[in-house]
Amino acid sequence: MKEVSSLRSQKGIGLVEVLVSIFIFSIAIVSIAAFNRLTFGNLGAENRISSSMRELKNAVGLLSAELRMSASISPYLPGNLPAVVNCLTSIQSSNNSISFLVVHDDSAADDGIQPYHVGYTYNSDTHQLLRGEIPGITTRSCLFPGGDPTSSQIAKVIADRVYPRDINGDGIAEPIFSYANGILDINLSVEAPGPKGFERNQGVSTRIYTRSYS
Repeated sequence: MKEVSSLRSQKGIGLVEVLVSIFIFSIAIVSIAAFNRLTFGNLGAENRISSSMRELKNAVGLLSAELRMSASISPYLPGNLPAVVNCLTSIQSSNNSISFLVVHDDSAADDGIQPYHVGYTYNSDTHQLLRGEIPGITTRSCLFPGGDPTSSQIAKVIADRVYPRDINGDGIAEPIFSYANGILDINLSVEAPGPKGFERNQGVSTRIYTRSYS
């Protein structure tokens, strides 16, 4: 008896199926890549905002501490009455800058303290907050020394990515500095680019009361 062997025919994967699989796989890869770019883009923007906000808060904190000491510099000299040297009227302010006299410890000075003419200014071209200082004349005088502490030759950057802030949403930014009757209002924000052209921003508004004496 002759034995006949039969072979099962096996159907292979056709070109159409391969192309469809590659197309679907490509869509999945592109979608995953786009999701990753968006996720890491948002994360990067948030990190930049967080870093810039921390920098700005530190700058505003320094300004606040110095301005509160500026109304009278005489208490730093033992035995002097605050009313003897009241430098409150020496505070100069505009929409973008403020300057005043303040005293800091300095072991090299005769009294162990040194007055400074300190200035803070906002540069709208570079979107930076800057601070500069010039040594003052004496702790017994409210006269400013020569020079401008907010000039580009003296002032240094203390906060970056800084922008004016529109608090009420009317499309008009509030003044950076608004000073009257011993009260300074500061309105600033920080911005950082995000994915797909979107901007991330966060604002800071604070009110500082200067020291005063009756």
